[in-house]
This record gives sequence, structure tokens and C-alpha cells, in this order.
Amino acid sequence: MKYIPLLAKRDVTDPALKDKWESYPYDLAIFHAWAHAPDTFVAYTQFNRTVWVEEEGGMPLFLKELAVVQTSVLSNSSYEWGNHGRAMISRGGTQAQVDALVLGETESNLFSETEKLVIQYATQVTIDAVAKQQTLDAMVKIFTNKQIMELTFAIGAYMLNSRTANLCGLNIGDDKAFN
Repeated sequence: MKYIPLLAKRDVTDPALKDKWESYPYDLAIFHAWAHAPDTFVAYTQFNRTVWVEEEGGMPLFLKELAVVQTSVLSNSSYEWGNHGRAMISRGGTQAQVDALVLGETESNLFSETEKLVIQYATQVTIDAVAKQQTLDAMVKIFTNKQIMELTFAIGAYMLNSRTANLCGLNIGDDKAFN
């Protein structure tokens, strides 16, 4: 077996998971992966949704998307960078920026200095599990601790999402099969 197979909604036997899953306005392919662990599915989707809540004084959603796309690219997950590339565009980014990230052109003049810093932070956290001191020093000059923590949660969540998508063989566009 190359990948863990996706679980069909009709095959879910846990009533709490069925109810929670049915409450979502959409069905993502990754839900069919997470469904193998019902309690975790319910808890994790609640956490994952908090990443995308826009809080007063929080990290701007566009910058979270930028970091998530970079994290997903570094994690070799076309499923996640495909979904969040579209979301990044809807939050003010461009297709050219998404393409630059996919091509590894993180220093492109398509990105502002702040955006390059967020990309650098996401890269270091994804690859090295911690940002370099120079990067963190630059981050704290621009962002609050709350914003940096929110960004770190987003990066960590999408490292996990990317790895789950990869474990189940998900690729860009696979959500179409469920919606």
C-alpha cells in the first residue's frame, strides 16, 4: 500500500464524527484522511479553524496564507499549496506570487520586505523547527508576540496538514471529487 486510503463518509461509524462532519458547509478531501481518527478529527478541525479566525491585533490573514503556502511548498504538498494559493489570492495576493513560491523564488521583487521576512520565518520554522535569531529579531520589530505565535500555529498546522495530505496521496484539485 503506497498511501493510506481515504475513508468514505458513508463508512464512518462514530456518531459524533458524523454529526460534526455533516455540520461543515463543505467537504474537503483531507477530511476523508482525518476521519480514520475520529476524536482527533473533531478536535483538530476545531483547532485548525482557529488559524483562520481574524482577531483584533492578530496576524493579517494574507500573511498567514503566504506562510502556509511556503510551508506547503517546502512540505511537497500540492494539495495544500493549491488550496491555500487560491486563498492567498482571495486575500490580496497574486497568482504570480503563488507561482514564485512554488518555484522557490522567495526573494522575488513580487514580495515586499515584510512578506519576504514572513516567508523567511516560515522557511526556517518548517525546515529547522526554529527561526534564526536574526530573523526573530526582525520579526519582533514588526509584529507582536501574539502575531508571531499565530503565524507559528499556522505554520505548524499546515506542516501537519501537508504531511497528512501526502500520507494519503492527495494532490492539487482533489477536493473537487467531494464537492
